[in-house]
Amino acid sequence: MRRGKRILKIVWEDLWVGLGLVLVLCAAQFFRSYQWDLERLRELAVSSFPGSLILVSAATLTLMIYSRYSVYEPLKIFMGYTRKEVFWDMQIVKLFSALFIALISGGAIVFGSWPLATLGDLSMGFWGFVLLMLTQGMEELLTILYLKTRKQWIALIAIVTACAAIGGFVGYNAMAVIDGKDFVEIQISFRFLQEAPLLWLVVFAAVYCLMGYLSWKLLKNLEVRM
Repeated sequence: MRRGKRILKIVWEDLWVGLGLVLVLCAAQFFRSYQWDLERLRELAVSSFPGSLILVSAATLTLMIYSRYSVYEPLKIFMGYTRKEVFWDMQIVKLFSALFIALISGGAIVFGSWPLATLGDLSMGFWGFVLLMLTQGMEELLTILYLKTRKQWIALIAIVTACAAIGGFVGYNAMAVIDGKDFVEIQISFRFLQEAPLLWLVVFAAVYCLMGYLSWKLLKNLEVRM
């Protein structure tokens, strides 16, 4: 399989996990309401779907990164891939996974708010993209650090947090649908970033680059264990 197709396949795997969970719960809430019209669909699209998708995807993406670095990437190195190829392929996957999720969230906001959608409404999609990149960068660093040191508590930090977030979200909303209650409305506020967006963007970019640099330094000399 060519490199581009392989990367797109991995990105698709990243997308459908978080997106599938949120779509199933939103669909259950939509049909339970017995208000099967465009207005109800748009209400869910703007009030619950974007924030839920970003938060759930932040958790699922961390698990996907952990599983790949723990299982698949060492196997690829063992089969002849260089560590540099493995590292940069992962950077591309992280970028496209976060980008597509942010675009889907932004598209839902536009659909739900049309024709009153503004650039301010779309800021959640942009900062959601930043959040997803930072989350993935942190998980990548923790996972490689765990593989380097074999300290179990390092891996547990991210895994337990991600599983708790996914389980809490799915469990709460599943019970809400069963009990006939409303789907939880998740609204992510990035208002504090609007006061100095460029400064925050530079800070986040610097933090992300630092995490990437440390991840590469650890991966470069990582002993592959099968």
